[in-house]
Amino acid sequence: MGSTHALAGFVIWFAMVKANISPPLGIIVVILGSLLPDIDHPNGTLRQMMDLPKFLKQPIGEIIPHRGPTHTIWAGIGFSLLTLGLAAWTGNSLLVTLGTGLAMLLGYGSHLILDSLNPSGVKWLSPLRDSKLHGPIRTGSRGEELFFYGLIGAFVLVALLWH
Repeated sequence: MGSTHALAGFVIWFAMVKANISPPLGIIVVILGSLLPDIDHPNGTLRQMMDLPKFLKQPIGEIIPHRGPTHTIWAGIGFSLLTLGLAAWTGNSLLVTLGTGLAMLLGYGSHLILDSLNPSGVKWLSPLRDSKLHGPIRTGSRGEELFFYGLIGAFVLVALLWH
């Protein structure tokens, strides 16, 4: 679910802030990265927010299958490099540029990790390796709900314990 991915991105951003490595727009970039892999799903949060015309929605689903190319580490690296380029192009310092690219990579990676907990899994290294990482937590299940609350607990722990 998009809310679980967004919350994971938020927890990562908060940890980046506590570690003093979050760029100025870090929260936006991390959460965008945490939602971006599901751009290939008709019910993905970003797809819903974009409100694409009907004639564009169908072709995306036919060209890019869900948990296909956007659910690989290569896509995460590609989007992170694109983010680095955009941050550098807008005149940011080297540290802000690197922090922005890192924020995208961490957000994107968190999505892949969470989807790897699902029985459908993720082919991280596709097309080089066809092996899939997968786990027992089904989307929308009680297990995902408990995981979501665990993320809230992780956020509270980071907030309370990390000075």
